[in-house]
Amino acid sequence: MFLGRRYELSQLQHLYDLKNFQLFILYGLRRVGKTSLLKEFCKDKNNIFFSAELSSNKYNLEKCI
Repeated sequence: MFLGRRYELSQLQHLYDLKNFQLFILYGLRRVGKTSLLKEFCKDKNNIFFSAELSSNKYNLEKCI
């Protein structure tokens, strides 16, 4: 279940509706729901969702395949 974050979801939707390239950087403290917010926003859209880990480039690239 996803609760709250309506303002953040509306801001993401606004950027998405612009139909041109937008860079959106999401940062914050651990365990506050950043990944859940993005997954909720992406659930009804075509998307590629990749979450890198603080690791080597090689590991992160291998994780994609």
